[in-house]
Amino acid sequence: MEILDIIKHKPYKYIFLSVFFIYFMFFQYADRLIIFTRIIFPSNLGIIVSTSTPVAPSQMPFPLWGPFMSITTSFFTWALTPVSLSISIFLSLLVAVNITLYVMYYKLLKVGAKRSLVGSLGLIATSLSCSCELFTALIGSATSSLPFLFSLSFMDRLSESLVILAIFLLSLSTYVLYNEVNNKKPLSINFTLSKKILISIIFIFISFMIPYSVSFSFLKIISAMLAGGIFATLINRKNKYLFYLATAGVLLIFLFYPQLYLSIFIIPISFITGFIGSIGFLDMKKWVKLGILHVTAWTMIMPGPISLLIGYPIPFFNFSTANLLQLWIYTWIAGTPIAWFAGIYYLQYLRDSMSEINLDRISFGNSNLKDMPYIKWITLGGLAILSQVLFFITHTAYFVDYNGNDYIFLVSMTITSTLLIIFGSVSIGYGIYEILKRKYTLITVKKRDMMLFSILYGFIVAVLGGIIHFNVTGFPYPHFYLFSFGIPMMNPAVLLYFPPYIGIYANPLELLQLILVSIVGGYLISVLRVYSGLKRNAYALSLGALGICPACFLSTYVFAAVSASLSASILFSLSNELLISFSADIILFLSLILVLRKSKGYCEVDFKSVSHSN
Repeated sequence: MEILDIIKHKPYKYIFLSVFFIYFMFFQYADRLIIFTRIIFPSNLGIIVSTSTPVAPSQMPFPLWGPFMSITTSFFTWALTPVSLSISIFLSLLVAVNITLYVMYYKLLKVGAKRSLVGSLGLIATSLSCSCELFTALIGSATSSLPFLFSLSFMDRLSESLVILAIFLLSLSTYVLYNEVNNKKPLSINFTLSKKILISIIFIFISFMIPYSVSFSFLKIISAMLAGGIFATLINRKNKYLFYLATAGVLLIFLFYPQLYLSIFIIPISFITGFIGSIGFLDMKKWVKLGILHVTAWTMIMPGPISLLIGYPIPFFNFSTANLLQLWIYTWIAGTPIAWFAGIYYLQYLRDSMSEINLDRISFGNSNLKDMPYIKWITLGGLAILSQVLFFITHTAYFVDYNGNDYIFLVSMTITSTLLIIFGSVSIGYGIYEILKRKYTLITVKKRDMMLFSILYGFIVAVLGGIIHFNVTGFPYPHFYLFSFGIPMMNPAVLLYFPPYIGIYANPLELLQLILVSIVGGYLISVLRVYSGLKRNAYALSLGALGICPACFLSTYVFAAVSASLSASILFSLSNELLISFSADIILFLSLILVLRKSKGYCEVDFKSVSHSN
């Protein structure tokens, strides 16, 4: 099977094209090749194309090397060079092919599953492995967007290094996945004795060549441990208890780290620790090995992204900020191939023990948009929401700057953007409904029951979620007030205020969520009420209460009260409001999936009983 056979058929073609376009635009934006900003042009000028660099060509940052061209409009400016376009296209191609292959690998595992558990485990393994390449690809494009890194001496080479690492890892992953999908095992290579000795010597040499400094100290330890671990495979000994001894050795290294990282003894100590640990590691079950590899690799990876996201490095002893940033980033780079390797081996483990990959079981070319209408609805809705989020981020003044724009313009922009996001949300919701309708048998309920329970459910969520307030005082507003412009979906908002009895504050996002959870919650309780008998009715009511509780407890209103009582008002921010409220919606939706899975709407036949009776 050729690579083109994978990506030219539906739905893989749409997955490939969508990922390619999204990553290409992300690379342009994150690497600051394209900048969305409002530029005031003269009335007779709409676009400028220039071949002049803003600074001397020798001072242009990577990847803006070589012949330069920029396109500037009143909304954005886009810098282009042959190098930037080549890297963007090649990385986008690799990312798109990788994700498409991962999706196909997962589908093959699921179709050929010998056990039902392989679906869940396969999804986890696919996510863990795929996220390594994506992490590297994303940060490879985003380093130039992190201004606090420019003061570091290694910043000039970091972006190039990460792009090279991303290209190498994605290329290797593409080769491995392509062979895996074709039921080959490219990583199952049996090294001879001489090759193992050579690889061990190479890692020891690397460990000696790495400079003695805070920034490179972890790499020195990792290289020496890998050398010891590979050398241990030459000895036909296995004892899992030695792994715990090696773990204690690692803890001692970190305990005396300030005294050891500049010492020559760090190499033999790390070598011996890796040697002992490998003997214990090889004696463990395969799924335990995979778990240890993942935990080790992600422990090495995560301090890097966390440090970049929060803007300062995770503290480690009393080392300087610059040294720590380099330490975490270099360790991240070293851990990424290990995590990817563990993910691929996890998929191989599932294939060998729980599934059987057979290309004849998977169909190509038979599926189209008519067979899967949910794809176009979800894609259309996602693009509508994404476009408005990006537009708001890049043109915030169009929604909130009253001094720079007139009132009618601000209201028009807010309402238009809000309507588009609502349309996108409804489109995605309809697509999810189509998936549920095709995958599960939707149980018929009484319309009267569903309406009653939906109203009751919605009222409870509205009260506990902060839309409806009782015993209100102190609001300096009239009985009716309309907040007409601002953040889309947060505005336009309405306030109804009748002190001291009731106050109602609602915005489009809250109303949309209220409608959604009311329908889902009402349907859940109605479905459970279908069961007859006193015990089952009690069971239904208890599950209905469980459906309500997450949405209520995780509401922004309750979260604000909890934050205030803990003197942690910083937690109550817009981002956390959205995170908490969406988490509640997801929990409620998962409850619906659980009920549909448990409440089968089809007839099951026990073939074993039938055969015995015959």
